[in-house]
Amino acid sequence: MLLDGARSLAWRLRRHALAPVAGATVTDVVQRVVALRGWPADLADLAIRARQEEPQPGALERALADGEVIRSYAFRGGSYVFTPEIGADLLAARTATRVWQTRRFQQQGGFAVDDWEPLRDAVRDALATGPLTRAELAARLAAIPSLAHLAGAASGAGSDSLYKPLHWWGDICFGPVRDGQATFRLLEGDPRWPGLPDVDRAGRRAVTAYLAAYGPATSANLSYWLTEGLSVPRRRVQGWLVDLGEAVTAVSVDGVDAYVLTADLDRLSIAEPSEAIRLLPGFDPWIMGPGTADARLIAPGRRAVATRGANLVIRGGVVTGTWRIRRHDVVVSWFGEAGPAPASELDDEVRRLAGMLSRDLELTIEVG
Repeated sequence: MLLDGARSLAWRLRRHALAPVAGATVTDVVQRVVALRGWPADLADLAIRARQEEPQPGALERALADGEVIRSYAFRGGSYVFTPEIGADLLAARTATRVWQTRRFQQQGGFAVDDWEPLRDAVRDALATGPLTRAELAARLAAIPSLAHLAGAASGAGSDSLYKPLHWWGDICFGPVRDGQATFRLLEGDPRWPGLPDVDRAGRRAVTAYLAAYGPATSANLSYWLTEGLSVPRRRVQGWLVDLGEAVTAVSVDGVDAYVLTADLDRLSIAEPSEAIRLLPGFDPWIMGPGTADARLIAPGRRAVATRGANLVIRGGVVTGTWRIRRHDVVVSWFGEAGPAPASELDDEVRRLAGMLSRDLELTIEVG
């Protein structure tokens, strides 16, 4: 089946609550984008508010504190925000390679496979009374003779290697930041946490969720999300895709082979192309979900600006510039190849950004 690229991006913009802006709660937005990079926290919060009809500063932190969404180590070793249900599927998929059993991983963290179960028990016991920082957890381990050798690894530069598998297994997630320090909290026992499902069941649901948010998606998009992001072997991802059978349809979008959920085909085919201008924060899921190598979203010659986390301007879903705040100005660097800069539409979006940030801002346009 043939699909039009502009219509496909318009459908995706609607799905992401970007055109029109239609997000309600934090949970609603996070469900729409599947997973949101959780750090830097201010960018994550702005990615939520950019999609909300009535944005509220600090709403993401409140949702995290209430357990409506969770933040955990996931893609590429970074922290990501997702709902407990989606998080369970993504984290289960992350366990597919059992990387913690490799010699290299153990050497990085300064531990052995035999340490895992006693460590898990000790961490769960320590967090039963509430969230703790890495240093506080290390102190608890130091007081246990059989685990004292892990105390240094639990608070030092390599501590992430020790804690990441506990996130992937669904034992713990990030808790509230305390005095500038990250904490961990228990997931086990949280009534919202469903526990990890079977890996293949989780994988099929992860592919379905991705296509619902980022379809039409290419094989490269799926590999970026699940293979490069969560280390799932490529052949296993393809197996999950095949398992979905008629629920997925292969399409061609402006000559590019891709996949969509069959249930979304009708809405995709009739979506009206959009020229909506949006100012998105760095590492926004709009570009990080498909990947910065997706030439449908950003020209290869401009890829570096997205990879390094620049704030992006999109028009109709395509990256057409970057933006930054300089004193009281929002300086938009409009890409020359994108045609004349739409000053009126950019000014409207700057006023929306000013409202989100509760400050006076004026538009300045540079072309380059």
